[in-house]
Amino acid sequence: MGMVYGAFFNGGLAFSDPSTVLPVFLGSFTDSKTLIGLSAAVMSTFGGIGSLLPQLFVASKLESRVSKRPLLRAAISVRAICWGLLALITYWFGLSHPLGIIVALLFLLTLFTFMGGIAVVPFYDIWAKAIPAHIRGRFFGYLQLLGGILAIGSGLVVRYILSHREIAFPTNYAVLFLFSFIFIGISYLALGSVKEPTGEVYTGQLPFEEFLKKAFHILRYDDNYKMFLLVQIFGGAMTLALPFYVVYARDVLGITLGMVGIFISAQMLGSVISNLLWGYLSDFVGNKKVIQTSICLGLMAPLIALITPAHLSALFIPLFVLIGFSMTGQMIGNTNFLLDISPPKDRPTYISLRGTLRFPVMIFPLIGGILVQHISYGFLFMVTIVSVLYGFILSFRLHEPREGEPVMGMKS
Repeated sequence: MGMVYGAFFNGGLAFSDPSTVLPVFLGSFTDSKTLIGLSAAVMSTFGGIGSLLPQLFVASKLESRVSKRPLLRAAISVRAICWGLLALITYWFGLSHPLGIIVALLFLLTLFTFMGGIAVVPFYDIWAKAIPAHIRGRFFGYLQLLGGILAIGSGLVVRYILSHREIAFPTNYAVLFLFSFIFIGISYLALGSVKEPTGEVYTGQLPFEEFLKKAFHILRYDDNYKMFLLVQIFGGAMTLALPFYVVYARDVLGITLGMVGIFISAQMLGSVISNLLWGYLSDFVGNKKVIQTSICLGLMAPLIALITPAHLSALFIPLFVLIGFSMTGQMIGNTNFLLDISPPKDRPTYISLRGTLRFPVMIFPLIGGILVQHISYGFLFMVTIVSVLYGFILSFRLHEPREGEPVMGMKS
């Protein structure tokens, strides 16, 4: 069920990819790079602003609950419905109410990510109980692998629909959002059917004020956790430029609209190729190395964008391959490192605190939009390079939690 979920969720999200499809869609209604950056902050590849708000509150309620699946099911149902509503609104009102489309888009994306913030705590807690630590890397790797394969096909469908003259705007985007609704709906049916193992919980629920004190006690005294958060923030600074590569390629390099689908497929190809690497590296070497390597690869994307001349716009295809490598590696490395350093009873607290304090990563696309709007693309790419490089340097101060543990199959 985890594999089915991963395949259809990633395949479905590729039809409305937040770093390619959504910026171009929103660019059809406005020239404001700040607004495009805002939409990317709302619907970030790493979660979105809305996902930050409920996590600590949800964790405080779940720490004493044996079963966390009912809340997960309710949240993911609302998330799927958001894409169906966006498809209908785009089809009916896309031409007559452009301002209404922008408002509806931002509202539904915020609701989607807000419910994601509710779902993320039970989601990771259930998988942490169900999947042993020594195979989590491969589990998430295979999950992303199947999703990436389906997403490559989704990218080709996006290319066909956006370049097909008989599918006029905004019907073309309404069809893409409908596909997202169908695929994500199937993925959530699979996720909702996952059986939840029992695990350690607190016998009594702390008042929210006491829960916050405990959370900040962890933040104060767990030095490895603090460093992990800093590395995640600066490594995640690659999202400063993420929604603007495709806009830059369209506005400056002069690519055709159909190339958006090629970029999606290239990004998913990078994700697919990298998954086996990240999975085995996570399980047999350690998640610190996964984090370091993926951040290093993330440095190369803004470098390529900075040096690519207009007549060599095809270089943006390997740029998106690198993005796929880096994003997938950071997802697998950060997730498994977090689960490794989180005590089972306090896991909801560690997950929610990490999600809430990742706030800078969520607003990086908005900052990127402001930099492009008022300075230049080149300056944005330089700021991205410096920020991600600092994250890479900090990563050497992480302590690998599995250090000294025997590798699976090699126990004495």
